[in-house]
Amino acid sequence: MGKVGILTEKPSAARNFAAALGGMSGTFAGTEYVIVHARGHLLELKDPAAMVPAPLTDKYKSWELEHLPWNADDFRWEREIRRRVSGGKLVTDPDAKSLLHELRTALSGCESICNAADLDPTGEGSLLGWEIVEYLGLENKKLERMEFLDETPASLRKAFTARRPVTAIAAEGDYRKADFRSKWDMLSMQFTRLATKTTGASTVLRNGRLKSAMVVIVGDGLDAHHGYLKKAFYENRFRDENGVTYTDPEIDRFENENEVPGGLQSSPVVHDGTTRKKTGPPKLMDLAALSSLLSKKGFGAKNVLDTYQKMYEAQVVSYPRTEDKFISIEQFNELLPSVDAIAGVVGVDPAALSHRGPRTSHIKSGGAHGANRPGPNVPPSLAAVEKAYGELGREIYELLAKNYLTMLAPDYEYDQHRGHVEKYPSFVGSLNVPAVLGWKGVFVVVEEEDGGERDEQPTGATALGTVADPFVHEGFPPRPPHPTMGWLMKQLEKRSVGTGATRTSTYAEVTNNSGGKALMVEKRGKITLSAIGELNHRILPGTHIGDLTITEQVFEQMAQIEAGTGDAADYLSLVADLVRRDLETMKTNAGKLSGELTARMGKAGVTREAVEMIDLPPELHFTHADTVVTRAKRLFGGHRFTDTEVAALLAGRVIEIVATSAKSGKTFTCTGKLEPGVREKDGKQYPHVSFNPQFEERAPRTDLVSGVWKGKQVTFKGRGWGANDHWPGKDFTEQELASLLAGETIEFDATSKTGKTYRAKGALAAGTYQGSKTFGFKLKFEDRTSTAGTKKRTVRR
Repeated sequence: MGKVGILTEKPSAARNFAAALGGMSGTFAGTEYVIVHARGHLLELKDPAAMVPAPLTDKYKSWELEHLPWNADDFRWEREIRRRVSGGKLVTDPDAKSLLHELRTALSGCESICNAADLDPTGEGSLLGWEIVEYLGLENKKLERMEFLDETPASLRKAFTARRPVTAIAAEGDYRKADFRSKWDMLSMQFTRLATKTTGASTVLRNGRLKSAMVVIVGDGLDAHHGYLKKAFYENRFRDENGVTYTDPEIDRFENENEVPGGLQSSPVVHDGTTRKKTGPPKLMDLAALSSLLSKKGFGAKNVLDTYQKMYEAQVVSYPRTEDKFISIEQFNELLPSVDAIAGVVGVDPAALSHRGPRTSHIKSGGAHGANRPGPNVPPSLAAVEKAYGELGREIYELLAKNYLTMLAPDYEYDQHRGHVEKYPSFVGSLNVPAVLGWKGVFVVVEEEDGGERDEQPTGATALGTVADPFVHEGFPPRPPHPTMGWLMKQLEKRSVGTGATRTSTYAEVTNNSGGKALMVEKRGKITLSAIGELNHRILPGTHIGDLTITEQVFEQMAQIEAGTGDAADYLSLVADLVRRDLETMKTNAGKLSGELTARMGKAGVTREAVEMIDLPPELHFTHADTVVTRAKRLFGGHRFTDTEVAALLAGRVIEIVATSAKSGKTFTCTGKLEPGVREKDGKQYPHVSFNPQFEERAPRTDLVSGVWKGKQVTFKGRGWGANDHWPGKDFTEQELASLLAGETIEFDATSKTGKTYRAKGALAAGTYQGSKTFGFKLKFEDRTSTAGTKKRTVRR
């Protein structure tokens, strides 16, 4: 047969194909081939005004509300070479144009063209390849599709020999659904125009299916968190000498402590029995869960995506854009021979991985790429990962590998001791005593606190006590959690919205403030709304675009289009009615903003007309000399107080906010309330009422030592280095300190976070951590050995 042109998605994929087949061109299994590549999407839909008849051009250029909604039937739906910003203007990307010319030359000489782009849940890879074929006018050639789960040589060779013939591009279901999604999202530009115009903003308020829903979820979550009233309740409880608490789930609660009935007496505890219980390992991670954990360490979602993609291209980790939460038995068996090597890289004792058989909770059929996990290329060490992909790459691999390895460890087992108070049998208690550490000895993710009341297990207790004493318990209703990336991703996952990679990429977009237009501000996973995001939040209530139901409907429509039971044109025509109804809703919401917030937005972000103020009630007015202060600023440290926060401040209550330092640009958390004061400037006094932040006083550190190192005065942690739950840390002796300051390497016995002992060896060193300069004792990972297996890791304390 004639030559096959293999069109891959990106250069790295082309290199992997070449490694599998024997070169960028040649013959494999009797078939001549040539490998070419794109660089992501080379094409994009034209501007709306460029896809309608000439008489309608001005209407579709206009942002005026009278020209909305659009008629989907007006569009010709044409693609053009992707554009980029250059010199402040949007121009055709010369690199994409040049690459398309090269592709035309290479593929024109082939008898058949095989789309070998990624096979992903949204059909994006299929669209990426076929839109190039259509644009180049090559759709009349013999067409084929190559489908593979990963880019290992075996998978690619198998995919090459199992190429599937394609009768017509339009007959490809995954292409149809991805094409529909791109058109729907282009039509969603109307919601951006609605929000921008109804609020009177001059900077674009970006909206879209997932962006808008994220803003609503986070904004509502912030209101609930800041609006929380910490109101105590009181009830009777018992506690035994071992610290176990006994409660009656039906007992009355009281608002005042003196209302709680008395008369309860100490009583023996009746032991009702002990049961051995088990819990299996956690589910495999997706990119959203992985990114959420890394956000707490200061790594942004976009950097996680970019770094993970590079690691995938080298087959160090698995395919990123999967929607699978499990792996197949074939994928399990492929990675099984590498388990000991992976464990060695991340410092897990292979002997702890005694459950080497497939778990039905993690191994299922029906998936495609499988859940995110380590790849077939096992790195020699975490140091090698860090050298190739930076500190973030190291963190990605360690988290992903340990999460995967928990599946191969035994269940966690504990004995649950149950009992009740003899004289008051409705008061019951229990104690969980660990019996078999199992997978918890490999990897445990600490769940985020939700602010709710928890039944704490007493430390060190191994059995119920013998006598329980009554006491009055003071409790509080659970406070809604402060929104975090992890919390937001869980809200989206509950609604099955997109893949982990899609959720992460959209989150990266809405938190990207490179152009001063971020909708959200994220600091170590904690989220607040920017001024633009807050305005968007207040224009979206009740809208369709701000409701996740829209995304669920679009995904259902995509599934029907892929199956051939639904028509894209019919579904696209429904968008107009959504726009029409959202226009009326946004107008109503905008009316509630009068006298409160009318934003003018320039290139640098949001600026407000004059200074936005809060009118104070008489009891908060402040009189100084002949001046009476009746208003306070609504902005502090870049944070604009929400309506809920304003109500709390006007009631004289203390609130907690996340603000931004004007000097360093770093965010910080503080509590405070409105308080009067007098500011002096140029000999004049200016009375005011403003938000007065309060910070916890920090005791002076006693663990630092100073000295001269390489001719420089330095300060570093000299006492309690490496402290954790299992040991108090290392206090360097005077001799060791002298050796360290002299630039020498020292050795000592230490304990890891998991309680394993190892021989530590290291010296003083300067470095950087998440962009900040650091100095202190650093382990030399290449010389570090553990008594429970090798653990190579640079530890920063």
